[in-house]
Amino acid sequence: MENLKQILKEAGIKHQDISNNLGIRSLSTVSQKVNHKSTFSVMEAIKLRNMIYDKTSKKYLIEELFAEGN
Repeated sequence: MENLKQILKEAGIKHQDISNNLGIRSLSTVSQKVNHKSTFSVMEAIKLRNMIYDKTSKKYLIEELFAEGN
C-alpha cells in the first residue's frame, strides 16, 4: 500500500497546497500531520482525499491514506 507522502508526491501536492486548501496556517503543522506526528481532523482528511482525487482521478479511501504504518 502506498503511503501518504508518496501519494502526495505523485499527485504533485505540496505542503503549501495542503495549507491553503485546508486552512492550516503553519507549514510546520502540515508537515507534522503528513508525517503522522499529529492527526488530521475528519474534515481535513476528506478535503485532502478530494485534493488527491482532483489531481490524479484516483479514488482513495480515507483508511488507505491514513492506515497504520503509512
